[in-house]
Amino acid sequence: MKPLLLSLLAFLIAPTTAIAENYFLILAKKGTGLERIEMKNLDECKELGEQWSAASGSHTYACLKSD
Repeated sequence: MKPLLLSLLAFLIAPTTAIAENYFLILAKKGTGLERIEMKNLDECKELGEQWSAASGSHTYACLKSD
C-alpha cells in the first residue's frame, strides 16, 4: 500500500508538460495562406519571425501563446 501511495504522491507533485507554456509562430504568406510552427519560448518565436520577415520582404508573422 505504501509504494502505491508514494507513487501517486510523486505523480501529483512532479511537474508535467501540460503545464508548460508553448508558443506558436504564425507565418502569413501573402497570397498562399498561413503556416503554424510550435516554438519553445517567446524569444525563439520572435527571432525566427524576424528572420522570416526580413528574408521574404512582404510576409508577416505573429507569435501566439497557447493555453
